[in-house]
Order: sequence, then C-alpha cells, then structure tokens
Amino acid sequence: MFPFVDHLSEAVATLDEGGVLTPLADLIRQVYRRAADRHEPELGDDAMSFGTTVWRNLTNLGAAQSAGVDARIEDNSLEILCAGYIVRLYSLQGGTGASVESIRWEGSEARLGGAVENSRHGQLALDDEEQFPDAFAGVVPRKRHVRIAHAGDIDTGEAVAYLGLPRDNRDGGSPWFQVQLWFGQPAPAVLHVVNDSRMNDALRLPGEMPIPELDVQVRPQRRGAGASLSALA
Repeated sequence: MFPFVDHLSEAVATLDEGGVLTPLADLIRQVYRRAADRHEPELGDDAMSFGTTVWRNLTNLGAAQSAGVDARIEDNSLEILCAGYIVRLYSLQGGTGASVESIRWEGSEARLGGAVENSRHGQLALDDEEQFPDAFAGVVPRKRHVRIAHAGDIDTGEAVAYLGLPRDNRDGGSPWFQVQLWFGQPAPAVLHVVNDSRMNDALRLPGEMPIPELDVQVRPQRRGAGASLSALA
C-alpha cells in the first residue's frame, strides 16, 4: 500500500512562494465586490450578466495585473503558470451555496484536459523518482493542474473560493483528487422539505381524482361456492 502524498499542499506552498495566491485572492474579491456594486436588476441585469462580468473582469484584469507572474489568456480564460503548475479559474454555478463537488469538467476540451492529465498514471517518464530521484525534481509536478473554483453573492459581493486538483470523473466519483476552502464563507445549503400529501397532490395530473382507499370484506358464502373477496368502496 502506497503512502498518501499531499500533492495539494505542495502545490499551494509552491504557488504561494511564487507570489501567485495572495494577489489572485485580492483580485477575485475585488472583482466580485465591484460586480455586485454595478449590478442593477431594474436595468435588466440578472445572474447571467453578473457571472459574465465576473468572468471577463477576472480574465482581463488577471492577465494585465499579474506583474512578475506568467499569466495569459488561454481558451478565453485566465491561465497562470508557476514552477510547473498550471492554474485556471472556473466559477461555481449556484452562488456561494453551491457545493464544490458540483463542478463539471466535461463541458469543454479545455476544462477536461487538465483533469484527464492529472488522472493519468505515470504522468511523465521523466517523473520517475526511482530512476531519476533529483534530476527533474520541481520541474514537472505529478499533478500539475490546479483549479480555483469561485463564487460570489450577487447582492453583497462576498466571494468564496476553493483550491483543488481536478480529477477525471466521467466514470463517477468526485471531480477532485483533493480540494480545500481557500477563502470566504460558503452559504449554508437550504433543504426544502415537502410532506407526503402535498407531494402526492403535486404529482397528480390535472383533472385526476384521488384514488379512494378500499375496504376488503369477505362475501357471505353461497351454496356450492367457496368464499370470495369483494372490494367495497
């Protein structure tokens, strides 16, 4: 049995040391606050326009303001390269109450590619510790694709973000090898409970009458015949 390797902690430490995480966290918070301030439903703004504003602002500002960091726009999204790691940002659908497990990578080849590469066994021949213990250390991490899943409150602009290593889960399971809350406070999930009678009424087709309960009694025995069951409404 192989020991557990905390690849995510290694990635976070490297990205933090490389000056990636602190300015990126500040940018995400700033973009969500400004998008919330500018959000005006009376002028036709909705959740889609809010999400689009955040996406485009993060992409353009992230590429322009990343001084000293190798940042670029790839596949219409912000991509940051640092010490062999590839960092991309994706929004969580459903706001701050959305589960980080709900994210999906198969929406496009660009989204899926990192999860597929992270999931390959023996990622690169040059990454063999037994054969080359030091020659390529730190050049190509074993799970080099890091994803930031973020969301924000449309009214307050409060943001929440997660850091994780994406996993190819097209056959089931979690979309992450490892994931952790990076900053912010996730909103509690709201569970709507409907009692049985209301649920039955909701499922009934229009014009359909309720089915009455039936009492089952034994019909009196006739000559030459055995007892039989009769349903009396």
